[in-house]
Amino acid sequence: MARNLTPKQEDFCRYYIETGNASEAYRKAYDCERMKAETVNRNAAALLANNKIATRLEELRAEIAKRHEVTEDSLIAELEE
Repeated sequence: MARNLTPKQEDFCRYYIETGNASEAYRKAYDCERMKAETVNRNAAALLANNKIATRLEELRAEIAKRHEVTEDSLIAELEE
């Protein structure tokens, strides 16, 4: 887990990377059963604007990019052989 993020914030980040939708990620990470859609949207947008959240999202994207880069490189090497 990233520094200074709550478990729910970390979950939000992972769900956001997975879905690409901040409101959906917020619904999965937090208890929103009694919230209006507008509240969910507003809270999700506030999380995206949070510097700690933005930094964590960058870290997760970098991890994914690195995994894909390695996979592509290894496939190219295999094809060249």
